[in-house]
Amino acid sequence: MMDLVTLLLRVVGLGLLMAAVRLIYPILFPPIVKYPWPAVDDDQPLHQTVVIAGSFNPPHYGHLELIKYLAKRYRKVYVVVGMNPAKHYPVSPHQRAKLLQTMLQSNQANSHITVQGTIHSFNS
Repeated sequence: MMDLVTLLLRVVGLGLLMAAVRLIYPILFPPIVKYPWPAVDDDQPLHQTVVIAGSFNPPHYGHLELIKYLAKRYRKVYVVVGMNPAKHYPVSPHQRAKLLQTMLQSNQANSHITVQGTIHSFNS
């Protein structure tokens, strides 16, 4: 009888261990899409919404390309400016948000991109 209980505990323990690995593995080893990003298939349906947050200090063409790529894959793109209170930024978060808006407008980026402002005031 004791051997059956020991075997049962081992099987249950192994099941729990496998479940834990399945949950933790994607956190420890997330899929990373490296530049150049894969081409967007026009026949592929668009995902709903994406939020990209960053300090954008300063906003540059790399940020712009990433936002334009996301705009091809998602129906709605929210760009949110983050701020670390422990750091000193020469340009305020609101000014960085305005710079991003200006960059997107001057590059004729899609109209479904919204620069939401700072992360603490973000709500969709």
